[in-house]
Amino acid sequence: MVPVDSAGADEPVQISDPAVTVLRNPASGDVITEIGALDEPEVDVAIDRAAAAYESWREVAPGDRARLLRRFAAEVDRCGEELAALEVANAGHVIGNARWEAGNVRDVLEYYAAAPERHSGRQIPVPGGVNLTFHEPLGVVGIIVPWNFPMAIAGWGLAPALAAGNTVVLKPAELTPLSALRIGELALEAGLPEGVLQILPGKGSVVGRRFVTHPAVRKICFTGSTEVGRTIMAGAADQVKRVTLELGGKSANIVFADADVDLAAARAPYGVFDNAGQDCCARSRILVQRSVYEEFLSRLEPAVAGVVTCCGRSWPVSPPMQSSIRQTAFIRPRQASTSSWETCCRRWRHFSGRSGRSTAEKRHGICLPCFQAVTRPRFAESHNCGRNF
Repeated sequence: MVPVDSAGADEPVQISDPAVTVLRNPASGDVITEIGALDEPEVDVAIDRAAAAYESWREVAPGDRARLLRRFAAEVDRCGEELAALEVANAGHVIGNARWEAGNVRDVLEYYAAAPERHSGRQIPVPGGVNLTFHEPLGVVGIIVPWNFPMAIAGWGLAPALAAGNTVVLKPAELTPLSALRIGELALEAGLPEGVLQILPGKGSVVGRRFVTHPAVRKICFTGSTEVGRTIMAGAADQVKRVTLELGGKSANIVFADADVDLAAARAPYGVFDNAGQDCCARSRILVQRSVYEEFLSRLEPAVAGVVTCCGRSWPVSPPMQSSIRQTAFIRPRQASTSSWETCCRRWRHFSGRSGRSTAEKRHGICLPCFQAVTRPRFAESHNCGRNF
């Protein structure tokens, strides 16, 4: 048994019952609650329940399915503040971002509520008649959600799957399950039948793996690391199971000479530091046209210094429920050393204060990283600023 008070805040804490996880607030380290983790037989029961519910859910008239999804959206809207507060406490998001994310779940449900009545096929003329094509639901869809945007990414997966007539089993990240669990309750309160949407907390090696191997799960929707994505794709191949994978990237801001340089510099820090950089589409590079390179850099430093965060030791500290805060706590605090911001500033000052640059920099337009790495490496490594054109 690991005493709760002596455990680190950067990992979910396993206590005496190995099927129970203690969740902590990433910003404060305080214990929020304990969540049970499903084992494989329990996952099988849930999948079987979803498969049974599919037979009747697929037969619900399109108009009725649309009405249920609109009711679901209304329930999410009614509980928007509650969902936002859960995301602040469990995922460390700032309140402004969390409110947007709750609203996004509502909007996505409303958007896909229009799909059931517009899910039309095609008519294809052939000799002697006409062929018809139409779309059918697949069956049980397994959705595996990451920890960086747990509420929004859950909505992006479950809404279109339900609209098409599938049933859904959704595994939230082990670190951040609370908003998804509440959304599952709201689905029932909105009138969705039992078994149509089930939230299954637990380990990826148990719940996620069973989604891949269980023959009743006909599609996997996964957002996360490339390493795990490859494993899912390989496992799904055994059953020729459909997969949708979103595995991150290495995005860039591009600043041309005719751009509003002041605005570009002011917005650039939030492109990479939003959600503490825990974002698969974080703009972790900046490419600046040579003629405005120096001007852009002179405006970028004060823009970075003006970022207001909710946790840390070298910059202003404020609670994440304060609406003016723009920075999120690290979901895994071990990813950020206590000196990361000081290191960032030292590197920045070292670069910006240099009177000359090396021959390699002059020839290739390469410069030192402007920002220290402040996020999980699998999502973004560092924020580099280069003049490559």
